[in-house]
Amino acid sequence: MIYWRGALTCAFLALFFVWTSGIPGTEKGVYRWMERDNFDLIIDKLSEVTAENCRAKPKTELTLPKESVTQLPMYNKLLSSVIHQNRSTLLHLHNMALNRAFFYSFIYQAQNMTVDFFNQPGFMYLYMSNAADVTAGAGFVNGSGLYFDNNVYYPNWWTKIVDFNSTLPLYGPRAWRVDDYDEATNWLREPTNNTVDIHDYAAGRSSNYSSQAFKSAPWYSNWLPDITGETDSVDKYTYAPKIRRSNETGRFVKEEFSSIPFFGPPQPGQTGSIRLPVLWTQPYFDCGRSNRWIISASSPVTEYMPRYSNWTHLRRPRFTAVATQDIEFERIDINPCPVSEGNKDPNMFAGTARCKKTTICETLGFEGWGFRRGGYQCACQPGYYYPWWHDGPFLGEEIEQATKEEYENGFDCLPIYELQVPPQKNPSFVDRKKRSTAITLKEQFLEEVMPSSQSHRVKLVAKRSLAALRKKRFVPRFKGEEPHMRYKRDLFDTDRYARLNKIVDRKDTTTRSNCHTKHSYERFLPGDAAYGVEAQFEAEGRTALRLAHFLSNFLQNVDEYEQFGSMDGDRRLNETHVFGEVIANVMSNFKIVGSGAFFDRYSFRMSPPINNTDPRFSNGITREYFGPYSWVEQKAGTAGLNLDFKAEDFAGHKTFYTDEPWFRNMKARWQTNFVMLKKFTLKPMIRSDPAGTSLIRFEHYPLTFFAPKYEHGEWLRPEFKCDGRVMDWVVTYVVPFFGLDSLKSRLEFKGVVTVDVKLDYLQITQCPGPFYQANAFKNTAKCHYQSTYCIPTPARIPDKRYDIGNYKCECRQGYEYIFNDNAWFYDGQTIENEYQKMEAGLPNRFDTLKCRIAGASAVVANWILIGLLPVAMAILNRS
Repeated sequence: MIYWRGALTCAFLALFFVWTSGIPGTEKGVYRWMERDNFDLIIDKLSEVTAENCRAKPKTELTLPKESVTQLPMYNKLLSSVIHQNRSTLLHLHNMALNRAFFYSFIYQAQNMTVDFFNQPGFMYLYMSNAADVTAGAGFVNGSGLYFDNNVYYPNWWTKIVDFNSTLPLYGPRAWRVDDYDEATNWLREPTNNTVDIHDYAAGRSSNYSSQAFKSAPWYSNWLPDITGETDSVDKYTYAPKIRRSNETGRFVKEEFSSIPFFGPPQPGQTGSIRLPVLWTQPYFDCGRSNRWIISASSPVTEYMPRYSNWTHLRRPRFTAVATQDIEFERIDINPCPVSEGNKDPNMFAGTARCKKTTICETLGFEGWGFRRGGYQCACQPGYYYPWWHDGPFLGEEIEQATKEEYENGFDCLPIYELQVPPQKNPSFVDRKKRSTAITLKEQFLEEVMPSSQSHRVKLVAKRSLAALRKKRFVPRFKGEEPHMRYKRDLFDTDRYARLNKIVDRKDTTTRSNCHTKHSYERFLPGDAAYGVEAQFEAEGRTALRLAHFLSNFLQNVDEYEQFGSMDGDRRLNETHVFGEVIANVMSNFKIVGSGAFFDRYSFRMSPPINNTDPRFSNGITREYFGPYSWVEQKAGTAGLNLDFKAEDFAGHKTFYTDEPWFRNMKARWQTNFVMLKKFTLKPMIRSDPAGTSLIRFEHYPLTFFAPKYEHGEWLRPEFKCDGRVMDWVVTYVVPFFGLDSLKSRLEFKGVVTVDVKLDYLQITQCPGPFYQANAFKNTAKCHYQSTYCIPTPARIPDKRYDIGNYKCECRQGYEYIFNDNAWFYDGQTIENEYQKMEAGLPNRFDTLKCRIAGASAVVANWILIGLLPVAMAILNRS
């Protein structure tokens, strides 16, 4: 009896679960009232593949449709389209793949002579470079790889058993972030994101990624193999950065710049058949390695083949490797809104949002929502307003958690009656008598019977009489504002607006033609004029952080005298390496207009030439100063289409960069204090022999190094660089790097890495903010705060973000938009224009740019109003 009773209970629970949740393969979604859609199909496919069964799965089951990731950054549209915040991670991934392709293409062609063979990057350089992409890109990059084609990689670290000018069958170092919660040294058992695995993909089992049977290499077929030269004229673009070197302090080798042409990734125009320099893969399962669903951005590395040949007419530029940057598929935001102008096909998840017909779908513009439902909100359609009991758009997260009854009876907007036609011309001035300041019966009635959750509509003339009532109820000006006492000056700060105009005027009037006539203080803006730079330019800051991590790792772990059996350790850094790194930073990111790596005095030591007999160079060459800096120089009259990339060693200047405030301040902070540095752990696995029979641990396993975090760097205040190079307004990010002292016993400050980002790409925020927010432009928006609230919006032109008017004023709870123009908000540009007309005494319609009380135009006689009539009479008698 007990057995049957338990069996019936289990059966009932199983049926209840199916009834409430649904099962895979049926027509229902997570809840019974939800229909299954493409999101559920992808969830099923993700859950079917695991690390244990992926090897047995066919290749088709280890990939997701290409339409499952949309709005990918495209190289030829970066300057003409706005990249929203929820795609900034993918943009950084795109730029870093291009960065590595530029660097390796430059270095392998600039050092293509026989005497340069041992100066080329060794295996530790490649391993540490990939690791730096991952350690510095927390939240952006989850994996980084460099995969060479068949018999094109020449190892300069295996000369004892591999003949000179001989190649390896395949070579593919890749690094990816791993979960280190069970590490022996992790006592708290909490993931740190500071541990990285580095494997040679061309060694061990299933190592031939060039084979069609390899399941986890969709990036290979995008570029390799490059056997014939039929498309060389369109696929290999010639770049020619110009470099000016210095071999002694205060003097250049030559005053002229020397051009170093090299073939690199394709350079397409807005239209044409030239393929993009960065191609995206469809999501795939990285079986046997990270065992994650990832998507990769890939870019080709070009080199002369065959190498070291005196017969130059027999050599051709050839794609020899692919540089990839990976991110987990579940970290990418999806767009569940219907297909529209900003959400074009193909999009597998289009239409999966559950907005009602009276609302319009909007994606949430923040990063980190990832692959899950609810990343949207439902705003009212034009001609509708929010109910008085609900404030603002309906959040998708709340809709996805609603019951059937809640969904059917809620999340709807109410219609607006008697919409007005927007005026076609400005109203003319009319002389009229001053109105009485007395509060009307209607206004008193509405103030008493209006629900407490509804915003107030208070005229300026009645504010003093209703001051006590206003203090009782808090009306937030922006989402997330905490209740506090607020005064009239908080709504619109005229002093801040006057300061804003001064800042904008100084920026606009300082140009490359007159900057030399300005005082030094006039070439700076206040620090709070760059509010938001830490978040908006984080990807650019992490580009500098990547180089700082690589230099820290290399200077702390590489010893040129080490040998590991038949393998030679890497030699020291040489000048061309660092020049290539800073040039790649500028060439790969259109926002970065300058980048430098500045070594402290006597901190840069180069390896001596091979077979050198000069006793002065027996221990290498130590430079007093070494500071390669690269910048982009736009030619006049080309509208940003014709750019020159230049680089020079700051050691050749008469003035020393170590005396600059940004260098001295960073050195003073980090010269003796290393407590806050983060410890990173690398687990390198190398091939056991040249054939790649198996993977073995590197002799130094694991490798550790100390490096700064992104927060340890500093963003400087905006500056106009009037030095003959950048000649533009920039904000500069400075971050230190560290090495070991001459005794290899303790850390030592070695220098700083910088990036200069164009100020025009910084989005300013005029909406109200907390009192402690260091924002020079807050509280300068012209919204009518009694009936609307302010929301920042991205600029329509990417390089015009540092301008006023990039906001919108949406109606508050209990208010409605009055015009019949297919909009539901007032645009900030329109408001700014009308305000300027009003200030100039011109006809304007500034006072009409506000919302009215919802439903006020459709008031009809009913029993509720008749029942409340005695209350109104009592109020009138009491007044």
